Amino acid sequence: MAIKVAVVGCGYWGPNLARNFSQLAGTELAALCDRDRTRLAGLGRIYPAARLFTDYRKLLAWPEIQAVALATPVATHYRLGRLALEQGRDLLVEKPLTASGREAESLIRLAREKGRLLMVDHTFEYAPAINRMREIIAAGELGDLYYIRAEWLNLGLLQPDVNVIWDLATHIVSILNYVTGLEPSSLKATAAAYLRREIPEVAHIQLNYAGQVRAFMTVSWLEPRKTRSITIVGKRRMLVYDLTNTEEQIKIFDKGVDLDASHSEANQWRINYRYGDIYSPNLKNVEPLSALCGHFADCLKDRRRPRSDGESGARVVRVLEAAQRSLRRNGREIKLS
Repeated sequence: MAIKVAVVGCGYWGPNLARNFSQLAGTELAALCDRDRTRLAGLGRIYPAARLFTDYRKLLAWPEIQAVALATPVATHYRLGRLALEQGRDLLVEKPLTASGREAESLIRLAREKGRLLMVDHTFEYAPAINRMREIIAAGELGDLYYIRAEWLNLGLLQPDVNVIWDLATHIVSILNYVTGLEPSSLKATAAAYLRREIPEVAHIQLNYAGQVRAFMTVSWLEPRKTRSITIVGKRRMLVYDLTNTEEQIKIFDKGVDLDASHSEANQWRINYRYGDIYSPNLKNVEPLSALCGHFADCLKDRRRPRSDGESGARVVRVLEAAQRSLRRNGREIKLS
């Protein structure tokens, strides 16, 4: 029997979730919910079999619903997610999980108490290119990691309730957590607001890891070109991920610098630059969101822990929260426990 899923929020991301759950074998898009009647009716015409709700509590009172997929503003995630879990529904939440670490921990505890699944929509963790990056790093192909540089840039979409860090940096942090298996020990963040003084549109974040590994991130809503790139520099090789390059999303560069430390003085060491091959691994053509929704359905059926579970979401939220504290303290370094 198909698992009946309700999509809550019919704005930007909700229709993508609705499309996937309507097409996925093993799930049924049973209901749609949004307070905006016009938006709800528009999506309802595409999925006439789905029941339409403007009242979230009435949706949860319908016993047919087994799982809820939340695609609402970040500030509502905790309140709406808590109601779903209290009513015994499994829960998928659009990134970021919540607006604070405390809220994230509360949802995790409640899901555990109720025996419900809690999963975060960290879509990129289900992309073939990102999973290949994880395999490459785990296999030691890059060698010891030196640093990471990431850029997530575009013109818009300006969010009304969160700044660019909570919108775009969420993707980078979840990707880095996933592919490296590392957790940052501290960070620094700076940002600037040009259009709305209280909501920065551009930000720079430095994540510090053990062993002097660094990640330098730039996120912006004010760039003329869409950029989604991550460069990982290792001792043996270097990797470049470019989401906008549909033919070669990953390139491995057999390049590097070696030092001959035979002399006692550092300024006399011989520097050898290595220029080797460049190759791009073959990747499957799979929509990441489709893979994510399929994984959610499998976890619902088998009652197993999702890959991007509540704990994964909480780790990302704690980094975003620390970045916010750094902004308030003029870029001061913030320790992460």
